[in-house]
Amino acid sequence: MGNRHYRETLLDLVERNARAHPGVVAIVDGETRVSWAEYRQHARIIALALIDLGVAHGDVVGLHMVNRGEHALADIGALMAGATPTSYYNTLAAEQLEFVARDSGAVAAIVDAAQLPLWLSIRKNLPELRHLVVLDTAPQDPLPEGVVRFEQWITAAEAQLPERASEVERSREKVQAQDPLTIVYTSGTTGPPKGTIITHTAVLWVLDEVDRQLQESTGAPVPVGWSTVSYLPLAHVAERVFSHYQSLSCVLTVTYIRDIGQLPQVLPVARPYMFLGMPRVWEKIHSSIRERASTQKSPVRRVVGAKAIAIAQVVGTARLENRSPGFTNRMLYPVMKRLVYGKIRHALGLDRVVLAVSGAAVLSPDVMAFFAGIGITIIEVYGMTETSAMLTASPLDAPRLGSVGRALSGIELKTADDGEILARGPNITPGYLNRPDATEEAIDADGWLHTGDLGTVDEDGYLRITGRKKELINTASGKTISPGNVEQALARGSDLIGSVYVHGDDKPCLVALVTLDPTNWRSWCESRGIAADSLADAIADGRVRLDLARSIGAGNAALSRVEQVKNWTLLDTLWTVESGELTPTMKMKRSVIAERYRDEIEQLYDPLTAEAWEDG
Repeated sequence: MGNRHYRETLLDLVERNARAHPGVVAIVDGETRVSWAEYRQHARIIALALIDLGVAHGDVVGLHMVNRGEHALADIGALMAGATPTSYYNTLAAEQLEFVARDSGAVAAIVDAAQLPLWLSIRKNLPELRHLVVLDTAPQDPLPEGVVRFEQWITAAEAQLPERASEVERSREKVQAQDPLTIVYTSGTTGPPKGTIITHTAVLWVLDEVDRQLQESTGAPVPVGWSTVSYLPLAHVAERVFSHYQSLSCVLTVTYIRDIGQLPQVLPVARPYMFLGMPRVWEKIHSSIRERASTQKSPVRRVVGAKAIAIAQVVGTARLENRSPGFTNRMLYPVMKRLVYGKIRHALGLDRVVLAVSGAAVLSPDVMAFFAGIGITIIEVYGMTETSAMLTASPLDAPRLGSVGRALSGIELKTADDGEILARGPNITPGYLNRPDATEEAIDADGWLHTGDLGTVDEDGYLRITGRKKELINTASGKTISPGNVEQALARGSDLIGSVYVHGDDKPCLVALVTLDPTNWRSWCESRGIAADSLADAIADGRVRLDLARSIGAGNAALSRVEQVKNWTLLDTLWTVESGELTPTMKMKRSVIAERYRDEIEQLYDPLTAEAWEDG
């Protein structure tokens, strides 16, 4: 950790903000506004209420809520009570929720009313769970034994806090820097989720690094009261660090979005200075802009829109590659900037964004270049749950296409002989809950975290991710291929495509399963006058298949011969978290897909000629 000074815990930041910035708004949740003074008071009330439930130092408190003010306040309240909060994904099925609740050993859980039936169905299998606290139930509705109504629970604690504040203070003072700040469960792409222990020190170090980079890039500290939004699951470490924890460090105002579908409506109101989007989010925004431009009623507007998008793409690419976009584009760009790009940013609600971030997967270079062209420079970050979200970040003033940036100051980064990225630093997890075997496998005796990702580091220190070690395809002809790069190339050209799964293990060539985007296929069809009342109608339409074929053909053309898919099929189903093919973080469960669609995969190989097989 070098000589850098670290605050003791994140709770110290809550105290600082309440004293130094009491009237600044910390939380916006619908019509509710919570100042930093109120933030601290609400958290202390929740802490006392938890103490009265018998929650003790080191106990785990489960949080199963949407992104709302109470989620953040309960998280801090649990910490003040000396407990360790852990958030669970709202999309978990009963069996999955039972696993993480039992593994974490939660003694109490604070849950939305919508989640209560799920908890009641598994409660008998959770011997350590003693209390359920539920939000937003009707006062007249009877509750089962052992279930407490949140509003009444808080009211009782609030009345007692003036006389019992010292109890909360004593619990808070017991919290140490190396104590768990939270337990974050991995998404479970290769097996059961693992509870990753995240400490106060690890997160404070990451927050200090983010603050340092922002100051270096902007030339000044982050102004008090800058805004951001929280809409990605708080069970994911990236959202926790970017919105919840960073709000404590930088004194941000966080607008909580309970339904991600409301993001387009909330952004123009919140107008965040900082915005985190997973690649899929940026891709959806990008496709919506293209869709709107191509479906304008006025022919002139369609032409101008298409031209503006093309110029943004060229100019953005040139900027990120540090070269000239050419005379014509250089002359037309100021016109488009004045007439089009500012209006796009304002309509999106991203006109004030200073820090735009993408992480969790590789962002398409085309998408990154387009946003750079309209004036939104997206920086890619790379990290894992095990690294408190970050290992590398692109400098704001020098991002590079295809790179996830350089190692944060204080991080040691190297690649093993097989190309696996190894990392060592103060933000690495001390281990997995209840899994010493998994901890020993992930972190070697010298403290190096084996990330499972493959990559290369160039002479300037920029890291490029080339694939996942456990996902590599080894074809029958001896070729080793990273499926992620292939899948991204095939899907890039169509806004219709949801997921592409490429298969080829022990086969001479690659084939692909394609699904439509669950959130986009209806609007895509409607905008083109395609009558598709059902998924089956859309799949049967020739224009839908033609668009997919065009995208896959373009993707194949951009790939090497051994990476090209020789056959593909469009499935008559959608892949979602609920259907089991995707993790809560929208990553594909490759083993599940391979087993579930074994017959479809084999059928793709049947018609291939010997010549096609030999091409592999």
